[in-house]
Amino acid sequence: MKKLSSIVVVGALILAACGSGSSAVAATVDGTEITVGQVEDLIFTDSGSIEKAQFAQFLAFQIQWAILADAVEADYGFAPSDEEVMDEADSLFEAVPDRPEDQTREEFLQERGITELFLQNIGRQALTDVFIREQLEADAPEPTDEELENARNAARASVTTVCASHILVGTADEAQDVRDRLDSGEEFGVIAQEVSTDTGSGANNGILPCTTADTYVPEFRDAVMVAPVGEIYSETVESTFGFHVITVTDRQDPNDGDLPEDQILIDDIKAQWVATELRTWFDGVMVAADVTVDPEYGTWEPISTSGPTIIPPQG
Repeated sequence: MKKLSSIVVVGALILAACGSGSSAVAATVDGTEITVGQVEDLIFTDSGSIEKAQFAQFLAFQIQWAILADAVEADYGFAPSDEEVMDEADSLFEAVPDRPEDQTREEFLQERGITELFLQNIGRQALTDVFIREQLEADAPEPTDEELENARNAARASVTTVCASHILVGTADEAQDVRDRLDSGEEFGVIAQEVSTDTGSGANNGILPCTTADTYVPEFRDAVMVAPVGEIYSETVESTFGFHVITVTDRQDPNDGDLPEDQILIDDIKAQWVATELRTWFDGVMVAADVTVDPEYGTWEPISTSGPTIIPPQG
């Protein structure tokens, strides 16, 4: 479950007058009105006024919660009781890390510019998140053999330390030229300084820092995991950066006991599936909702890099 500290991200703002009266309609969600007053009830301010960007942020919260409440009840038949919501709000407050022991709930909320109602809405959202995840977990498919093998390889790469060098060039023909020069006895480092397009390692005789294999792009990672130590790897590796001629100078392979058991990997794969399905459902209901926002308060964006948001009006 998400902790309150990771959900409440309201910063200190310089406040200014924000708009009309508390009964004015700021937005509608599938025909249901959200008033200015409902949004103001989420915000603690001792100045009596709210900055436009802050109001837009809290209006986006209110719209999101309204959409979620309708969607989770329609799709899953879930509607937490007021008592459940209050209990969850209590739990979130108690779980806040590094909160002074003598700080009251009121002081905590005021410090963050929010009200008790906001905290309860966060509690309702947390309950909704847990409920949907539980439903999806029950439906999560078993990983395929290929998925499990990929997970094993990724886990091994994360604990395998590799010291490697490479010469990076732009084409397969250039890579073959490098191989021909190596076969004729030229030094790896000399060629790297001359032709490698990786200027960082090229200037250092092609030597890369020793690191875990999962640091590298997948194609390079897979190659250094199997390349014989102390030899030029027999295959030219193509990645998004170009064509690599590789040599592994040292590799510390993990013991079997250092690797996670298959059941842990299976659980991780299922958890990733649940997270993807939840994100897909969430984005879908946000986009499907009929949302209208009064231009005075901004423009609704159901999907953005930071989640559903409202772009405040200019000026």
